[in-house]
Amino acid sequence: MRTISFLLLSFLLPLAAEAQRPTPRPPDPKVAQKLLQLERRWNEAIVRRDTAFISGLLAPDFLYIAADGSVNDRKTMLLAVANPNSVVNPFQSEDVRVRQYGKDTAILTGWFLQTGTWLGQPFAVRLRYSDVYVRVKGRWQAVQAQAAVLPAPRKS
Repeated sequence: MRTISFLLLSFLLPLAAEAQRPTPRPPDPKVAQKLLQLERRWNEAIVRRDTAFISGLLAPDFLYIAADGSVNDRKTMLLAVANPNSVVNPFQSEDVRVRQYGKDTAILTGWFLQTGTWLGQPFAVRLRYSDVYVRVKGRWQAVQAQAAVLPAPRKS
């Protein structure tokens, strides 16, 4: 009997959790526009090494999970952007999708090709990313970001 109860419970608990999970709603067009604008400005700020803008965008507890699996905090991100050994060429995010959860949480996903130089050596990397934003006191802040390396496009 104990085994049956355990099996039944282990089957029903995930179903109950799934039923309570918030589902994304179509994003408010004004919210989507604001977040897409913040994403563009974030990309531009990386190129310009505009740590003042990025500092205001990233929440104090911001975390970035890099493509290699490392976890970086806000301070580390700001140091990376300011690093004079890195030159990033202008880039833009592509195929950006905005999903909104409630009024104050949104997840943006997309991809970008980033090129530039590191220690004078050229680099090019294609990354798929997700950025999590939370609205705090009327202001959107990035609380987490994650990136994964995309394979090179197939040649036809």
